[in-house]
Amino acid sequence: MSGTAQTSDVLVWNCSSEGLASGLVTALSGAATAYHEQTGRPLRITSGRRTLYHQATLMADFTQAQLEGMYCRNGYPSYIRELVAHRKAHGTLTPADAYRILSRRTEGYISSHLYGGAVDIGTNGLNVPLAKELLTARGFRVLDERSLGVYCLHATYRHAPVRIVRQ
Repeated sequence: MSGTAQTSDVLVWNCSSEGLASGLVTALSGAATAYHEQTGRPLRITSGRRTLYHQATLMADFTQAQLEGMYCRNGYPSYIRELVAHRKAHGTLTPADAYRILSRRTEGYISSHLYGGAVDIGTNGLNVPLAKELLTARGFRVLDERSLGVYCLHATYRHAPVRIVRQ
């Protein structure tokens, strides 16, 4: 695990870097340095490692279209079906409801944020094609989530070991 990264001219942290996978911060710093050299602007990190409860809180606020767009790229996990069904049945989905559903799921890792394998990068003022290119070249898989109403690039570090987090 990495220590806490410091905000600099090339990389601005709006969250903690604690708990991120080994190598992620180094690879991210390389991409940020290259981005800064070409644009004069830093990359702004808006989210890093999350607890399952924090993830549940975010997911409770997502619409059905956002849940499906972000978490159903490779099928339709049962935990998404349960979240959607709960909201339809009760008219709401609280963070506690979402956490209960996510913690008892039988499959799926939900998000690479849970094991410190991803960061979100703010897109305000960002040259998105350039950032995607630089991150991809340094070992990240990059998803542009703006079409889902989430204004970030989700960057998963491909070298982070995938783990299922249940708490």
